[in-house]
Amino acid sequence: MLQCRTLAHAADGGAKALWVDLCQPTPDELAQASQRVGFTIPDRAGISEIEFSSRVRFEGDALVLNLPRFQYESEHVVGPLGFVVAPTALVVQREHAVDAFDGLEAELERQPCKGPADLFLRMIEHVVDRLADLLESLESTMSEFSRAAFNHRKGRRASRQLEQMLQEVGQMGRRIGALHNTLHGLLRMMNYLDEATPDWFGNDAPRRIKLVVKDLASLSEFEQQLGDRNEFLLDSVLGLINMDQNEVMKVMAVASVVGIPPTVLVGVWGMNFARMPELHWHYGYLIALGAVALSIVVPLLWFKRRGWL
Repeated sequence: MLQCRTLAHAADGGAKALWVDLCQPTPDELAQASQRVGFTIPDRAGISEIEFSSRVRFEGDALVLNLPRFQYESEHVVGPLGFVVAPTALVVQREHAVDAFDGLEAELERQPCKGPADLFLRMIEHVVDRLADLLESLESTMSEFSRAAFNHRKGRRASRQLEQMLQEVGQMGRRIGALHNTLHGLLRMMNYLDEATPDWFGNDAPRRIKLVVKDLASLSEFEQQLGDRNEFLLDSVLGLINMDQNEVMKVMAVASVVGIPPTVLVGVWGMNFARMPELHWHYGYLIALGAVALSIVVPLLWFKRRGWL
């Protein structure tokens, strides 16, 4: 899909600047967009390269900035996101809808941008704000999971809840990993831009870039903390599941041990010997039942005294 919008007059006061939005473009759309902006736009393979020299580079006056691993929240997938910033055009190449860009056009109507560089920085600022919201949401969810995990009650229903929580914690870890790639890609890209800001970005651009770099560094530290907490929570849920399983195994072990003495007694008295004095006792049957019951009660009392029950 190819969409072109006119932004404002370019920095040199000549031709109007363009905002070219490419979503999963075809080769024909790439060629058409390149012809309109006057420079070559990289294809999907070009914006997916992970080496740093391919992520950020100058091609003439155009600045190519790529994020090979970007979290597309709307589709819950990770894919490349590319920018090409030039004095007369901004090209955005994406795989899916970027939620951070929602409402950007309405904002531009209220506060028109000063050119492609200003629009690019606005997009990055919106992305950073959205990443902060996602991290805050993950932190709130993780706190709720932690509270539920350590306040859970024993039982079959609680075990099922822990198993469900284990899957959700795993999904949360996957999201944190995707956000990690996005944050570090943005941080490396903006650090490069901070050190080599083109003059045509404007006088206010260095200050805005430095603020973005500080925000990304702060979010990166927060994301690392969330990653550590997620690993702790994952280990805790696994430990609680193992404890519940050990309770079941303990009950089975106690039942098997308690069943051994009466089985031995019943087996002895069930043998078909001609001479067995107990068979002729007047109260032999009651004594046998009492011995079987006592052989069950005594191990149970011993286990309870040892704290195993």
